[in-house]
This record gives sequence, structure tokens and C-alpha cells, in this order.
Amino acid sequence: MASGIAGDRTREAERLRVNAEARLRPNDWSSVEMTMLDLSTNGFRASCEARVQPGSAVSLDIPGLGSVDAQVEWQRGRNFGARFFVPIDLSLCSWTLHERSHALAELLVERAQAKQAGRDHAEQQLRRRILNALPMQKDDAA
Repeated sequence: MASGIAGDRTREAERLRVNAEARLRPNDWSSVEMTMLDLSTNGFRASCEARVQPGSAVSLDIPGLGSVDAQVEWQRGRNFGARFFVPIDLSLCSWTLHERSHALAELLVERAQAKQAGRDHAEQQLRRRILNALPMQKDDAA
């Protein structure tokens, strides 16, 4: 259910765990080290020593995407969350490649277990999830 509030859209997007070092640029002349904790098409959660001001605009380099601008939504202790001004394409982000292949491997194991146990309905549902998780879809190959 969408309420039309920007922050709510962030919560609807699937979040992928990321544990990667990155540089956050709170302005044009400086940058701070941060650890990316999770990432979605709409935003991210990270940890850093510096205090970032909720409402402020920041920029960060995302491997595979380049520089991306976001607005800080909240900060609690060292952790903060930000919303991208323009949603990103996670399939282009190299941070998420490992997580996606790990999740795909888990789905394949679950499907094999369901098939071996004779749980046909569960096996078919897992098959659909596996097909949707593949980086290249059938229509993309054309």
C-alpha cells in the first residue's frame, strides 16, 4: 500500500545486505569513509564516524553506477539512512553481485530439497523465484 510519502517508498523496496567501504561526499570539497550496510533501489543504510545532518544532500560513488546523489533521512549514533534522488538499478551495482549469487544459490538448494521431498507446489514457487532472480531474463537475450 503506497501512501505517497517518499520515505515509505524506501521501505517497500527490497534491501540487499552490503558490507563495503565507500566514500561519502557531504559537500564538494571533502569526503568521509563509511561502511555501506544495506542498499535498495531507493536508498541505503550506512555507518560512519562523521555526523551527517538529516535533510542534507550527499553524494557517493557506487561501483558500476558512478556518482549517485541522495538525501540523508535519519541518523542514530554512527548509522544513518539516505534516499536516492533518482532510484538506482541494482543490477548494475557490483556491490550486490555477490549477495545476489549467494541468494540464488540458496534458492537452488531450497528447490532441490522441495523436489526431493515431493513438495511440488513449493518446488514450482521456488522455480519462479529462481527465474526472477537470474541476472538475464529470457526477453533480454533477444
